[in-house]
Amino acid sequence: MPKNHPVSRRSVVVPLALLGASVLSLASCSSNGGGEADPNAPVTLRLSVEAGAVRAPIAVMADKYSEENPNVTFDVEEVPNEQYGEVLRTQLQGGNASDVFYVTGGNGNPHSALPLAEAGYLEPLTDTSAAELYNDQTRYLSEWNDQLWTQPVDFVPITNNYNVTAAEELGIKLPFRTVAEVKAACKTAQAGGKTLLRLAGSTVPNNGLTTLQFAATRVYADEPDWNAKRTNGEVTFADTAGWKESLQLILDLRDAGCFQNGVEAGVVADNVPNVAAGNAIGAFAPGGAVGDMRRINPDASFISTAFPGDAGEEYMFASPSNMLGINAKSGANEKAAAKAFLAWLAEPENADALAETSGNLSIRAGAGSALPEQYSSIATYFEQNNYQPLANLGWPSPEVYNTLGTGVQGLLTGQTTIDDVLASMDAAWDAAS
Repeated sequence: MPKNHPVSRRSVVVPLALLGASVLSLASCSSNGGGEADPNAPVTLRLSVEAGAVRAPIAVMADKYSEENPNVTFDVEEVPNEQYGEVLRTQLQGGNASDVFYVTGGNGNPHSALPLAEAGYLEPLTDTSAAELYNDQTRYLSEWNDQLWTQPVDFVPITNNYNVTAAEELGIKLPFRTVAEVKAACKTAQAGGKTLLRLAGSTVPNNGLTTLQFAATRVYADEPDWNAKRTNGEVTFADTAGWKESLQLILDLRDAGCFQNGVEAGVVADNVPNVAAGNAIGAFAPGGAVGDMRRINPDASFISTAFPGDAGEEYMFASPSNMLGINAKSGANEKAAAKAFLAWLAEPENADALAETSGNLSIRAGAGSALPEQYSSIATYFEQNNYQPLANLGWPSPEVYNTLGTGVQGLLTGQTTIDDVLASMDAAWDAAS
């Protein structure tokens, strides 16, 4: 049977983290909700997105929308990846969040859709264009209390992204089919004065996403319903060999010289520019990072591939995890304009244009057969249904993923052990269930 079935999830309200006044100063107050919308009124929409190496793809599309709709302008706030979730939640709690903001699906991140919906921060989108962008396998990523709360903007394969041009200069053949091939390429890259794989070791999301790439083949390939089993108490992180193997691989790759010097202090903002320039051959990131790389270095060739299993197994995560939500506290004019913007993004031509800019797959095409050349090496994953939505989106709270990401940094610095990380993840899961 196909393996790409949605994992079970339980929705919880997560306490909001507090940041200092300096974070609050990043945003001014949104107008209050209520009242009738004036469709002809000029509107400035505040838009919050994660910052990248170049202008965020959603911000690029917002510029295009304003060109076509001069009565709508955007005030864009781009927040670094490692700070985005806490900044957004602090702004939402303070009542001064943007009108439209980036979220992820499910439960697993600080800025995930379901906890924000349950806390009353999101405007429902059930009767909008968002509804047609989900299917039976992905609807759970946005559905709470029989309503949809967010709109997916693209379809995201979780991959390694490589500079093919830089790899060929060193004689490195891509894609890798085994871990042994990866480790051999690490030595080749080192000998050529380069890094094979950049890891943002100081950043919770990048550490977590990297480990999940390893866990795709080591945990979820054999047990695609592992999350459901964990919810039912049939398995734990600590007693699952694949989770131990996934964390051990972090240390093995470090010891093989695969990561950059000072990996434990690495930040996401350095990954894309270094791969684009060829200083590093690749980096751990969603496939969309290639969009930024191409804009920085249009003369180089790039590919996105899944990290191999121990015996060449093929399994990966891919899902419509990038989403936009509308602030429930925004004014009537802002809400109406925001819904019109989201409807425009959902139009096939604009969905395809966003994917071209971002480097992800079009939300309209999903995991269809007409894949861009960037994804040619993972076409079989989609053809054989060897994928499922990103696992942490079905975890019961952001704290489980946070524990994983901080645990990986502890492993890199020698301050914790694999057993301690897994035990802490189990404790975080149980506390949220």
